[in-house]
Amino acid sequence: MTPKPWRLKAEAAPLDLHIFTLRQLTVADPRDGAEHPRVVLQGPDWANVIAVTADQQVVLIRQFRFGTWSNTLEIPGGMVDPGEAPATAAARELEEETGYRAGALELIGVSHPNPAIQGNRLHSYLATGCVKVHDGEPDEGEDIAVELYPRSALTGLVKRGEITHSLVIAALWFDAQR
Repeated sequence: MTPKPWRLKAEAAPLDLHIFTLRQLTVADPRDGAEHPRVVLQGPDWANVIAVTADQQVVLIRQFRFGTWSNTLEIPGGMVDPGEAPATAAARELEEETGYRAGALELIGVSHPNPAIQGNRLHSYLATGCVKVHDGEPDEGEDIAVELYPRSALTGLVKRGEITHSLVIAALWFDAQR
């Protein structure tokens, strides 16, 4: 049996938090009508990219993340701008964050980062034939170190807890299923 949809009873004025809009909802349980508060974060879609050079090196980035208050090892990625195609965003983020440009870009999967509270999607790409064209031009507020690893080392980086970002792990899973 498929669960019935919940009913929206009320919504507070949205709160713009720059990268997300916070929506505070009151919803009714379809089974008994009981009302419950819920929070939804509305934001743009995201794109990330597994960037591989001709000699099978993967371009990773290390940057400080405020949620975990630590540096994390990740693949490049970011927000899809309004009116921008996800593939364009992936290529843009790769070059901005790392200075690498893809020879070819292929969509390998789409996922919902956290459907419990978010409605946006993550578009994961594989970029092959990546070539360094400059030193990168990160956005204001980004402090990024670029690191190269053999493509064969990615699974070990996840198993050892060196890559812990779930959206990166999702992209790596999509790539492994190809």
